[in-house]
Amino acid sequence: MQDSFTAGLGFERHVAGLFGKEFRVKWMRDASREEVDLKPDLEIEHVGSGEVFGVECKYRASHYLGRLPWAKEYQLRKYGRYREGGRRLFIVIGLGGTPELPDYMYCIPAWQAVHTMLPVDRLKRYRRDPERKFGWDARERR
Repeated sequence: MQDSFTAGLGFERHVAGLFGKEFRVKWMRDASREEVDLKPDLEIEHVGSGEVFGVECKYRASHYLGRLPWAKEYQLRKYGRYREGGRRLFIVIGLGGTPELPDYMYCIPAWQAVHTMLPVDRLKRYRRDPERKFGWDARERR
């Protein structure tokens, strides 16, 4: 069984690998692999449009009674400060399986994830194939 830091890093690598050549992925950790305060795990730039957005990666082995604990209060504040500058932020959650290949994956706009616990049944609309590459919708700018 992996510790939470190793599992989280494995999931971040998996998510980063889902962005193809049309994206530039910037890791937001310093050389010691510690998280940089106020930044999401990844900043992604769509090369064709120059659009930049943040991606926060969260892996959870399971949910608890239909609710998914995904963040602490201080993290919600951190994500809010990141978005204050008009930057878009997406929360990518892996659930079950392994960090490198979760059973389920969800990509949630941060403005929809404002509580530390998320009801699993409400995540269904954000479900995506854990192996599918991310794309870019120029009209939606995401």
